[in-house]
Amino acid sequence: MKTLCVITITFLCLSVAVAEETFFSALESKTEVESEGGTVDGGSFAPGKFGNGFVSEEVGDVIHFPVEDRFVNLEEGTVELWVTMGMDTSTITGELFTFMTYKRGTDAVFLQFNTGGIAQMRIKSANSWHNANSEALNWKKGEHHHMAGTWGPDGLKLYLDGKLEGEDDFTGGPTVFAQTFEINNASPPDPRFPTNCVVDGVRISDHQKEVGELALDDPAPVAAQEKLATTWGKLKNR
Repeated sequence: MKTLCVITITFLCLSVAVAEETFFSALESKTEVESEGGTVDGGSFAPGKFGNGFVSEEVGDVIHFPVEDRFVNLEEGTVELWVTMGMDTSTITGELFTFMTYKRGTDAVFLQFNTGGIAQMRIKSANSWHNANSEALNWKKGEHHHMAGTWGPDGLKLYLDGKLEGEDDFTGGPTVFAQTFEINNASPPDPRFPTNCVVDGVRISDHQKEVGELALDDPAPVAAQEKLATTWGKLKNR
């Protein structure tokens, strides 16, 4: 009986510790987004890398999804998406947010562009900001590109088209999340940064993906990865 109990406990721990994708939306249409629990404010849907994606062109154009059950692990995670450029990166002035979860007083996760045509993965944790920045990009209007940001024990990392393009040695994560995350604009009450780009195939995973795990080809949801969490701290979070 003792042996059986040990086997059972071990099996349960391994089962709950399997890393997985916790959110995927192809952003095909307003109807699809709403069926997935999201809210569409303005904007439109246009061809992206895989089918349609969401375009923000005016102040207030944004998609909201609830954080609950999507960000389930604060210690590590991955956000990735496809963007079809609505302009050349060389013309970008100021911040353009393809993904954001933030509200005044909370921590944050940003995947964005910034002045000079750089891309950034940004984390706010315990009132401190940490940035993984690319060099200036030479992306052109109409091009499709994959963007991914990860945080966790390997540090903060930014991948562009499957290549590591920026990193920071911060190994923590957010401690307090906002109630929603936003796609293709800033968080409420200030979504005044439309990108004029198409964003589609947005994914959130509960672990820090390695480069070989990034979804560069198949837009469909990914099954649970055969990657096991190994620390008691991670097991406690599940």
